[in-house]
Amino acid sequence: MKALIKKGLGVENIGIEEINPPSIKANQLKVKVHATGICGTDVHILEDEYPADYPVVLGHEYSGYVDDIGSNVTNFKKGDRVVSHTAAVTCGVCYYCKHGLLMLCEERKSIGSGVNGAFAEYVVIPAELAYKVPENISMDEAALSEPLACIVRSVIERATVKAGDDVVVAGPGTIGLLTLQVVQASGGNVVVVGTSQDKARLKLAQELGAKDIVIVDDENEREKLESLMGTFDVAFECSGAAPSADNCLHLLKKTGLYVQVGLYGKKIEFDHDLALMKEINITNSYASEPTSWARALQLLEAGQVNVRPLISNKLPLVEWKKGFDIVMNKEGFKVLLDPHLSRLPF
Repeated sequence: MKALIKKGLGVENIGIEEINPPSIKANQLKVKVHATGICGTDVHILEDEYPADYPVVLGHEYSGYVDDIGSNVTNFKKGDRVVSHTAAVTCGVCYYCKHGLLMLCEERKSIGSGVNGAFAEYVVIPAELAYKVPENISMDEAALSEPLACIVRSVIERATVKAGDDVVVAGPGTIGLLTLQVVQASGGNVVVVGTSQDKARLKLAQELGAKDIVIVDDENEREKLESLMGTFDVAFECSGAAPSADNCLHLLKKTGLYVQVGLYGKKIEFDHDLALMKEINITNSYASEPTSWARALQLLEAGQVNVRPLISNKLPLVEWKKGFDIVMNKEGFKVLLDPHLSRLPF
């Protein structure tokens, strides 16, 4: 089967290869991949900014169909439409595992970084981490359930957004636009901020219900930005950019809540003295947990989150370089790679 593999450090060590299809154990499912989204984490792995166990097949935001079932699995059948949590390997006995915090297990290995992932024709997952896709959700939409589960973890499980709260979301990429919608579902009023490079994304934020938008590097909006300083109850930093983190800190009210959602990929400067003097509460979230997935799928099924407008491109897996370029150059929103499409014509 075709798979996108990174063999070691360096961008030269990634490419499409033919490998044997995976076999399954008694408690696993073999899934025929429908489509897999390119995540910021995939970009960080490409650029050696996120740890991985090489060689490894990348990709963790996917949807697919059950193709084979382990002998101990009783609650799935061939053809079921599924998505899954990413923590494929955990110890099962540590404090974190026993409390359902799989991503914090010291022995955790996730698909796409610790074990082979879903930028391939097939992926193997533990059946206990799989979820059936609601009937009214398309398989392309289902491929965004993983980032949505991450946002559920951030907004609902790790942060507190009360009805009527004024909330700023910094960074209108896929993560920011999902955050916007989950915050709205929680009753918050959202202003989305971005840069001049984000104009198309900010426009979509408005279409998805943002109360207002601000282009932070536009001199014509400087006065507007200044008027918002110190006015927000909660700030979600979704861009993974150091200047944005600083901006969020200034936008917050005293005693406001700062939430790191984006991954910076490196150490950044952060004004903890200002945070102290404003008595800013600080929290964050790391990916998702099993509790996040049930809520994410409920939000999709109920239509409270709309992911369709976030899918800007769908390409064959062999066109992965083009897909990564689109993501890295902010030329689209969510890019899906389909391992079963043949190469697009020139």
